[in-house]
Amino acid sequence: MSKLTAKQFNDKYLVGHTFIYQRSRFLRGGPTVRTLGRAKDEGERTIVEIDIHPYYIDIDTLNC
Repeated sequence: MSKLTAKQFNDKYLVGHTFIYQRSRFLRGGPTVRTLGRAKDEGERTIVEIDIHPYYIDIDTLNC
């Protein structure tokens, strides 16, 4: 379950904001990504579109 809802994430971060994408919380670092759209709630998860593969990710994998 995401720590932020889509509304909270969208209020806090504008589209185009830059993050570090961490595929695993156990591994530090990762590629820099930029959001391409607003976050949305999908069941128990909150997802957002980014500019690299896998394109749609859970916001918990972003270092924010």
